[in-house]
Amino acid sequence: MKKQVSLTALALATALSATAAHAGDVQVKGKVYFDYSKHTATGKANETAGDIKRTYITIKKKVDDVWSTRVTLDSSIDGSTKKSNNVFLKYAYLKGKFSDAVQVKLGMIATPWIGYEDKMNEHRYISKSFVDTHKMAASADAGVGIQGKVNMFSYDIVSINGGGYGSTGKTEKTDLETRFGVKPMKGLEFDLGYRTGYLGKFVAGTAENKNTLTQFLVSYGHKGDISYRIAANVIANKVEDQLTNTTVTEKGTEIWAMARSGDFGGYIRNESLDYGVVGKTKETRTVVSLDYHATKGVVLSLVSDRTSDVGGTAGSDKSTTGLFSQFKF
Repeated sequence: MKKQVSLTALALATALSATAAHAGDVQVKGKVYFDYSKHTATGKANETAGDIKRTYITIKKKVDDVWSTRVTLDSSIDGSTKKSNNVFLKYAYLKGKFSDAVQVKLGMIATPWIGYEDKMNEHRYISKSFVDTHKMAASADAGVGIQGKVNMFSYDIVSINGGGYGSTGKTEKTDLETRFGVKPMKGLEFDLGYRTGYLGKFVAGTAENKNTLTQFLVSYGHKGDISYRIAANVIANKVEDQLTNTTVTEKGTEIWAMARSGDFGGYIRNESLDYGVVGKTKETRTVVSLDYHATKGVVLSLVSDRTSDVGGTAGSDKSTTGLFSQFKF
């Protein structure tokens, strides 16, 4: 269950917000994802309603030329209580930038891959990335890390508890997650992701399912009167039950493209997942959006999101169509 932030933390956030107008080195930002859409799913009644997917409040403070801090409060539906808009911690970390090549972070930190890809495709308000959707990894976790850039190369390496920002308790074994990138020419990027561990669930003699996730992403983009980026990602997630010595490998592909010219743009994504289990069908999904950038920080999108053979069950389909939005302040 996602940990709710205490009243003390909320009071601190409020105090920092009030101080922001008087301290140039403190930044307070917000972001909201809202959609009004129709949902259909095999075996379930159709739904048409509005939904606030996420609300983020971020406070950043520069301590000195090296050290800075960040706290981000997040809200969404708590899956265990079914209550909307519970507030919890997303990020809470200290970061030291000693050079472009060496930056360290500790606390509730961003993991190397999910936020990186979300920033690249600019459409997180419509859909999570592939590994986030399928819960193969989390976008933030408790731990320590090091990252940096050297010429065309970049890296991000973290040691984390494994359960994600919704379950940050100490675990018997920690997880390792990395991303290594190279930009050989303007616009072209290659990224290799690797993650290994137990997702915070290791209990000796009871639960020893080791997950090894690998990804390879290639993308090309351009910024100008017409800005765009296209990308293809190949994913393999090996789940090894070390108690029964059985292994299942999930294999996925993700191809997406986004473009913008002036106030208008669009996004398309097609993905598939082979669960690697006899009797399960390959799941496929297609997302399409038409975007209108109404003003700075405000995007409105008409979206169609359709998934076939959900969870590998043949004939189990779902779809979402409607208006999605992101607004920042």
